[in-house]
Amino acid sequence: MKMKKKLASVLTVIMLACSLPWQAQAAAPIVSNKPHKAPVATPPAVSEARPVKAVPEPAAVKADTAAKPAAEVKAPKQAKPEKKAKKTAKKKSKKTKEKQSKVQVQQSNWRLKVAQQKLQVLGFSDERPSGRMTEATSSALKSFQKQHKLKADGELNDATYQKLTWEAFAKEGIPKVKGKEIVSRAAKYKGVPYVFGGTTTKGFDCSGYVQYVFKDCKAKLPRLADEQALQGIFVTQKQLRPGDLVFFTTYAAGASHVGIYAGDGQFWSASSSKGVILSSLKDDYWKQRYYGARRVLITNGEVYK
Repeated sequence: MKMKKKLASVLTVIMLACSLPWQAQAAAPIVSNKPHKAPVATPPAVSEARPVKAVPEPAAVKADTAAKPAAEVKAPKQAKPEKKAKKTAKKKSKKTKEKQSKVQVQQSNWRLKVAQQKLQVLGFSDERPSGRMTEATSSALKSFQKQHKLKADGELNDATYQKLTWEAFAKEGIPKVKGKEIVSRAAKYKGVPYVFGGTTTKGFDCSGYVQYVFKDCKAKLPRLADEQALQGIFVTQKQLRPGDLVFFTTYAAGASHVGIYAGDGQFWSASSSKGVILSSLKDDYWKQRYYGARRVLITNGEVYK
């Protein structure tokens, strides 16, 4: 038994000794068919099982990254500057249109109220002027339009308003008196001194002078300039005819000075510095203060745009 144990141990040692060369050969890398050489040291491959430690970036690199403009950094979707500008412009234009529409409504209400007054004067309506379009107003406008051969749609268009204003003025304005007659009488008082509140040939203020001249011709006008500015119908400078009234803004807002148009761009008025004098609408002083003009004489004719 002892011999058997010894033989077994000897065989085990022999087998171990034989297996060692083969294990060493398998562990060495195969480079070529040439005689074996020592393996070249190469950096070990990164194992997928072992995570690679993040290498910290230098401070300079971090600073550069932070300094990059927002446009280079991917961020959530934002509106481009152009789109933002367009949206802002649209909002502004919308607000502007809303304001303009409000102004147009206000103007149309005022204009409609005037038209309703004229319809009353002409006997087409007994409705109280309100500035609001009603069935009664529309019906009255249609009747007026038919009578004057206008488009009978019951709407207050420019042609209807212009004709309506003139027809009412032709009924209420100063008849028979001619512009040349007014201008001739106005020139008669040249040189009369200026007196605030004056209404006689001893001294005139501007509206007192105009009222006196018209009274000489058997025509009535209110006493004050701002009241005279509400008479008759509006005319532009190009439409002016002798005998029309011209207004200026001088010592107070609105129509605070009045004169009588004489033709050729000139007008008669009682000036505070020189009394009754013939002046030019082209003079710098009057040109800068021009307020508007009104036609109060029916004989000066209908106004066309």
